[in-house]
This record gives sequence, structure tokens and C-alpha cells, in this order.
Amino acid sequence: MGFRFNKRISILPGVRVNLGLSGASLSVGPRGASVTVGKRGIFGNVGLPGTGLSYRERLDKPSSARPRSTRRVAEERPSLPARFNARMDGDQVKFFDEAGHPIDDRLISAAKTAMGEQLTEFMEEHVSARNAAFDRLSRMHHDIPDIVATVRAGNATKPDRASFGSQGAFVEALMRWRAEMANNGPDQESLENALLQSLGQLDWPHETNIAISLRQGRLLLDVDLPEIEDMPSSQWTADRRSLQLALKPLSKQKIAFCYVEHVCSLILRLIGHSMATSTAIETVAVSAYTQRKISSGQSDDDYVATVEISRTAWDQIDRRAMDEIDPQNLLRRHGARIETNGRGIFLVQQPLQ
Repeated sequence: MGFRFNKRISILPGVRVNLGLSGASLSVGPRGASVTVGKRGIFGNVGLPGTGLSYRERLDKPSSARPRSTRRVAEERPSLPARFNARMDGDQVKFFDEAGHPIDDRLISAAKTAMGEQLTEFMEEHVSARNAAFDRLSRMHHDIPDIVATVRAGNATKPDRASFGSQGAFVEALMRWRAEMANNGPDQESLENALLQSLGQLDWPHETNIAISLRQGRLLLDVDLPEIEDMPSSQWTADRRSLQLALKPLSKQKIAFCYVEHVCSLILRLIGHSMATSTAIETVAVSAYTQRKISSGQSDDDYVATVEISRTAWDQIDRRAMDEIDPQNLLRRHGARIETNGRGIFLVQQPLQ
């Protein structure tokens, strides 16, 4: 227990000065009922002499003191709207109420929980939309027609009325010409024009040059492929925790695999649309090459894929299920020469003649 020092000095009757270690104070009033004034404040003292009973209460109130509230005011917390929706704001998912106002940030966690799998589907839909161009590179063959078109014969050898002396002779020559066209199929020029139109009206994501050679029902396509440098280097992904869409860089190996898938889909598309041009095309042979730099710094044409498919083999393919077909596997089953190393890079092949 600390030692306490206290000494009282009487000044006037009923007035005393109290000296202590903490300083001096002034007491006014008789014993048992006095008032003490000091640096700690003004206190009233009441006691019964001889009994040891006393009571002390502070009479003033410090100006700097603030009354403490005995009751905490409950913080008003916002509630999740009965109906709200998610929107993409740039790359960020944000939530809005029916009036179009953003919901309180403190409610985002509750909104994510309330939406559940719908939020995941919502983000995946936007990811798919942004990756549509990337995904299309390996799905180009999905638009292959199921039916074969009819190519009309050219007019080069069609009988001319002015060359005949009578209407009867002209009609006879015309009927004979039509019969020959029905038996022999379209002429070479008409078939080539139909083929160029069929392939030329297709939409290609990258520049693709094709040389055509058609002889006795065998179509040879010499294809200058887009380069691997034309492939995307990143892909969109969804982060449900942060509610953000972000571009994720692709590894070199992944880019190489995507390039192989694109080349196989492109080749299959060329074969399919060529076969759909006319039944007069009995075989389609494809030699595809890429321009790669050699040690001298110049570009060299390296053939990286070859395949030849007959109409008999083609007719056995279920062309109504093209979206379920893996182009690389299908081409390999039909004898395609498509080889890669461990990093997914094409190996050189001998072109078809």
C-alpha cells in the first residue's frame, strides 16, 4: 500500500488548507459537512464524527468530459434487394437493383451467394463470347454442307439457233446436248468456276491462299497456310472470386497445339466444301505448307500436312454431326500425313502430286 501524507492547516474558523503529496486543496465548512476545492475539482464531504462513516461526491463536472451513452446505437445495415441483376462493366461484374442503382459493396458477398450457379453461367457466357474468334479456329469445319450442289454446264458448246436452218434441227441438237450434259456431267470450266465460287465465298479468319488443279475428277489443292504467329497468344478466363474477366497468356506449347487443330479444321473444311460442289469431283487431295524461316533468314515453304480422300470414303462420314468430329482424328483415319514433335511443331512432309 502506498504511503499517503496529509496535513491540515487552519486559516479561519471553518476554513482549512489541506497539504498532500498531490498538491493543496481548500476545505470550507465544519467537520462532518465541508466542501473541498482542489485541482481535481470540487467535492462535498459529509460524515458523522466519531463513527468513521463518511460520504464524498463531486459537485462540479469537468468541461471536457462527455457523458457516456449507456446504450449503443445499432448501425443501420443495408439489406439485399428482393430483385437485382448482374452486368458486365468493362471486365468487372457488378450488381444493380431494379432501378439500375449499384447495390452496396457490403452486399456483394450475399449477392454472389444468392445468384449461385447463375453467376458462374453468366460469366462463362461472356468468356465464351470473347473467346469466340479463338474457338472458331478449331471449328471451321462445322459449316460443311450435308448435301451436294448441282453444277450447270457451261454455254460454250450449247447449240446456237442461228447455226441451224430449221427450228426442228435446232431442237434436236439442243436435246442431244442436254442428254450429253446429263450423262457426262458439267464441263471442266463450269466445274472450276463453281468450285472457286464455293470456296471463295467462305469467310476465313486469316489469309489462306489456294491453288486448284482439277483433272479427270481428281481435285488437287495446294494450300498456303496461315502462320503459327497468326495464332492468339492469350485467352479470356473468369475469376468468380474477384468477379473479373482476365486475359491469360498461353504457353508456346499450347499455341502450337492450337495451330495444329486450326490446320486440321481448315483442311477438313476445304475437303468438305469441295466435295459439296459437285459429284463430278471424285477425289480431293490436299497438300498444305507453311512458310518458315531458315538459317539464312529467308522463308522456305515446308509442306506439313497431306491427305487424299475419295468420294466413296467421304460419303461414309456422317456430315450431319460435323460439330462432334475431331478433324485431326478423322484425317488420320483416312491416311493423312500429319506429324508433330514433342512441342507440337509440325514435321515436314512430301507434297502430293
